Amino acid sequence: MKLLNALGIIFSFLGSLSLARGLFISKKKALELGVSGWASDSGEENLKLPAVKDRLDQKIFAILGAFLLGLGLMLQLAALIFYP
Repeated sequence: MKLLNALGIIFSFLGSLSLARGLFISKKKALELGVSGWASDSGEENLKLPAVKDRLDQKIFAILGAFLLGLGLMLQLAALIFYP
């Protein structure tokens, strides 16, 4: 039971860090994203824009974070149900 609880807490912590990753940004990155640029009619060209790339990176970490958070919470729930 203690192992499941510990694993659940660890995965929950890692998931929350992954979800919050997009909130931690350097001044250089903020300037790069904040400066306006010219968009293209081509979707492929627009995928190269810094703001678009940043959003896609945030999406990946959000999916990972949600998965880890869910896994951690399920392990904690399993520990409560199977080892009362």
